[in-house]
Amino acid sequence: MSRMSEENGAEMERGIAQVMHDMGPGAVFSFARSGITMKVDEWRAEPLEGIDSGLVADHLAGRVESFRNGDQPPWRDIRDRGMDFYRVTSVSGEFFPTTVVCKECNAVTYRDTPKGLRQVGGSCPRGDCSGDLQQIQFVLVHDCGTVTNLTPSPCDSCEALDHIYLKRGAPESLRTWSFRCDRCPSHKEELSGYCEGCGDYIGVATPVESGSVYYAQRDAIVEIPPIGVSEADIPYGEGWARVLMAAHLENPDLGADDIPVEKVAATEGIDEEQIENYVDKLGEENREIVLEMIRDLSPGDGFSRNAVVAMNEKDVTAPDDRNWHTLVAHQLFAYLRCTRGYQGVRADIEDVDRHPTPRSLDEFVEDDDFVEKHPEAKYYRKNLETLNVSDAWVVDNFPLLNLLFGYTRDSPSAGETDLQPFEHPYDDETLAIYGDRSPSEAIVLELDRRAIIEWLLENSTLVKRDAPDLNDDQALKQWFLENVDPREIQNPFTPIEDPMTEDVYTLIHSMSHALMSTASEQCGLDRDSISELLLPNVPAIILYAESMEHFALGGMFTLFKTQINDWIADTKKFASECIYDPACKNAEEAAECHACMHVSEFTCEYFNESLDRNMLVGSEDLDPFWDMSI
Repeated sequence: MSRMSEENGAEMERGIAQVMHDMGPGAVFSFARSGITMKVDEWRAEPLEGIDSGLVADHLAGRVESFRNGDQPPWRDIRDRGMDFYRVTSVSGEFFPTTVVCKECNAVTYRDTPKGLRQVGGSCPRGDCSGDLQQIQFVLVHDCGTVTNLTPSPCDSCEALDHIYLKRGAPESLRTWSFRCDRCPSHKEELSGYCEGCGDYIGVATPVESGSVYYAQRDAIVEIPPIGVSEADIPYGEGWARVLMAAHLENPDLGADDIPVEKVAATEGIDEEQIENYVDKLGEENREIVLEMIRDLSPGDGFSRNAVVAMNEKDVTAPDDRNWHTLVAHQLFAYLRCTRGYQGVRADIEDVDRHPTPRSLDEFVEDDDFVEKHPEAKYYRKNLETLNVSDAWVVDNFPLLNLLFGYTRDSPSAGETDLQPFEHPYDDETLAIYGDRSPSEAIVLELDRRAIIEWLLENSTLVKRDAPDLNDDQALKQWFLENVDPREIQNPFTPIEDPMTEDVYTLIHSMSHALMSTASEQCGLDRDSISELLLPNVPAIILYAESMEHFALGGMFTLFKTQINDWIADTKKFASECIYDPACKNAEEAAECHACMHVSEFTCEYFNESLDRNMLVGSEDLDPFWDMSI
C-alpha cells in the first residue's frame, strides 16, 4: 500500500497499482475525504534494486519513439541513457486548483490551502452572502505537459476580484461559461488563458476530472532474469528474439528441457557471413548439412546463437525493426518460462522468487487421486475447449515488474503530445523510472491457434489462400508470429491500422476481460485485484493477482484447481448479457460498455479499448468464437 497525504495531515491509503495509474507526479486527483482536488507535488520513494536497465530501456524504446518529442532528449537514445528505479512509499499533494467559487452567488476568489476554504467558515467572503465555497472544477491543460490554474482578471474599473463571478453555461460546452463582473455588464472573460509552462494561449478550459488532464504512461514487463549467464550477455534485439522464436517453434531442438535459451543466446558461435561462405562452397542444397556441422562444432549444448538465427531466418519472416523483435521476445520468453519453467538444472536458480513455477492442467486432471476428490475435474478440458482454450497452467512466483516512465497531457495520441519525464531527485542526466515488483500467482491460458484461424476464415477477415496449414502446429505458430504486429498495440490511444492484428487482438482482449470479470467471484479476490497480460503472438492470456502486500494469495490456485467449470459457465453468461442490451449488443462499432466489458483502467493493459463481446458469443454479423451450445 502507498499512503496519500496532504498538508493538513489528512491521509488515505491506496494500492500501489492505483497510485501509479492515477496519482503519479503531476497528476490531479480527488481527495474524497475532504471533498477537494489536489495536484501531486511530491513522491517519496525508495530505490528499487536489481533491475535490468538494458531490458527496460530496450522495451521502452519502442514506446517513446512514437511520441511527438520521441526524437528529443531525454527520450532520444534511451538505450544509452542511465536509469534509476524507485518504488513509491508515500505521496503528498497540494491544493489545486486554487480558484474557488461560491455555490450560492458564484463569486470568484482564491484559496491557497484546504484550510483556506474554512477560514471564513466555508462561506462566501462577500458580506451579503453566506454560501459555501468550492474549488472551480476546471483547469487549463496544454500538451507541453503543464496544467495551469484558471485565473480570471479584474475588469478595467475594478482592481480586485471583489465583483467577479462565474456565469455558468451549458454543461456540455465550456465555451458557454464565462467570468463576469456584476458592476460592469460589458465585462466578459471566457474560461481560457495562457499556459504557465510555454506561454501558449489555451482557448478553452478542461474539467478537472477529465482524463486529458493526466495520462499515466506505464508498462508491464515479466521480469525473469537469465540463468547461467550475465544479463549483459543477452543480445537484446534480433538475436535474442530469433533464439526464442526457434524455441517456440521447437526447431531445431530448442524445446528440450535441458537447453536453456539464454545460454544459447549468449553463445555467439560462427557468424552469418562465415555460414554463408560455407554454404557458397558446398551449395545451397547442402545448407542444412552446414548448419548441422556448425551445431556439432558449437560449444556447450551444441547450439550457438548465430547458427540458430540462421535457421530461424528460414522459418520466420520478420521486419528489420528492433522494436518488433523486442516485443516478440518479451512475449515468448514470458510464455516459455510460464509454461515450461526453467529449461536446465533447477539448482542453478539463485533468486527463486523471480522465476515462475508452472503447474500444467494435466498434473491435476490426470491425477487419479485428485479426480477422485474433485470429480468435476473430468470436465475441465472439455469445458475449456468450448472457449477454444487448448492448454492451461497455474503459475507461482509470477514475476511482474510494473513501470511508470512518464506522463502526457491534453491528447491521448502519442503523435499529438509530448512525453514528460519525471524529475530525478539529484541527477538531470539520468531518467527516474518508478516501478513495483509484484511477485504473485497467475493463470496462463493458451488459445487454440487452429480455432482462431478458422474463426477468421468464417468471418472473412482471412482468405483461404493466406491461411496456414490447419494441421501443422509449427505453421500455425509461424502464422501468428508473422501476421500479428505487436507494434500496432503499443499505444492504446492510437488506432490499430492493420485489420488482421486488430481482429486477433480484439478477440483475445475481449476474452480476457470476460474471464477477468468473472474470476473474482470464483477465487475470492476483489475484481480490481486481477490484471491481464496478453501475448497475441503466441497467442495466450495471462491473468494474474495483484498482490499488494507481496505474498501469494492462493486465490488463483483455488480457481484453477476446483472452480474451472463454474468459471467458464459464468464467463459465457457474462459475455452474453448486458443491462444495456439490446443497445449495447447492437452498437454500431462494438458490443462493449462500462456495464459489461470494461474493467478498472489500472488492471487493463489497453485502457478498455479494442473490445467486442460479439466476437465471443456471436451476432447477426459475426460467427461466435466460443461454442455457446454447451
